[in-house]
Parts: sequence; C-alpha cells; structure tokens
Amino acid sequence: MAIVTNRDAAHLLFNVATILELAEDNPYRIRAYRRAARLLLARPESDAVPLIAGKKGKELDLDGLGERLRLKLGELLSTGRLRFYVDLCATLPDDVAVLMQIPGIGPKTAQRLREELGVHSAADVLAAAEAGKIRALYGFGELRERQLRDGAAQVLRGNIRSFVPRAPEPVVAPTVERVAAPVPAVVVERALALVLPEAA
Repeated sequence: MAIVTNRDAAHLLFNVATILELAEDNPYRIRAYRRAARLLLARPESDAVPLIAGKKGKELDLDGLGERLRLKLGELLSTGRLRFYVDLCATLPDDVAVLMQIPGIGPKTAQRLREELGVHSAADVLAAAEAGKIRALYGFGELRERQLRDGAAQVLRGNIRSFVPRAPEPVVAPTVERVAAPVPAVVVERALALVLPEAA
C-alpha cells in the first residue's frame, strides 16, 4: 500500500474537482473538493490527519468536511486508492489518464498537451520538452517545461504513485507467421477473434 501524504491527497482532490468541473457537475460539490484539498495543504506535511471509525467505515478526522468526503478520504489514506477517482478517470480519454500519471499534470494540462502538441504518453512529453515545444505554449515557461520533463522521466523509470489510475494496456493482435501453404482468410479471422482483452 502506498503512503499517501497530505500533499498527494490534496492534488488528487484538486484533480477530482477539475474533472467534475469539466463534466459541468454541481458547483457546490466541486467547491467542497477544493476546500478539502486546501484544508489538507494547510496542514504540515509531517502532521498526518488521524482516521477514526465512522458509521460506514474509516473516516478522516478533519473538521469542515461532509461525511461522504471524509469517508472517501478515509479510503484513500487507509488503502492508498480512491475508487471514486478511478471511476472518474475512466470517463476521460485513455491518453489523458496516461498523461495524468506524470507529476504536475492534471486533467486540464493533460488535455492541453494532447490537443495543442499531440502528445499521448510520458515518452511524448519527454520528447516535446527536450525539443522545447512545451515552453512555447501559452502559460508555460522553461521552469514548467523542466518540471514536466523531470516528471515524465520519473514515470518512464517506473516511478508511478499507486493511487494514480493507469489506463488499460492496448491489446496487441498476434502476428500470423507465414507458412508454406497459404492459410485461408477464415482461419486467420477466427484466430484473431480469439484474442480477448484481460479482465480489469
């Protein structure tokens, strides 16, 4: 299980709020997630918020939050994952979720990089940063480009936080080797039809 810091949890909550905002969800709900994120950021990093046993499970013991939000944060801090966040990210395009694995990239930045530079992976972000393309975007500079380059390099080395949802791996159809006698097209189609994606 990953240790989720106050800062990690706050960034996740900001991402939840942004995804809900992009989906034009209830503004009060969006505001509640941002408020919870700010409450967590206001606490010292070494000062972990205690979990208490609530009516429906472990809750975060933090004043100013509703019961459902305290339960969700209790799940995140006790298990290292938040099902609600994973479900929200499943509504995003796969490449946006992949880009969000990079530290410092949230839903809006991921969409901008995808739409304006055509990047779809950490390798694409690294290549764009090394070519100086990210700093050319409005609102980005050399420092931001360097942060994204370093974050993409971390992901490529396999350093991904466990609570960040991963997009499903693409299914690769098996290659058909050439044989001496030609293989009827029906046989090839049946062989390809047997390739099933792994269960999630």
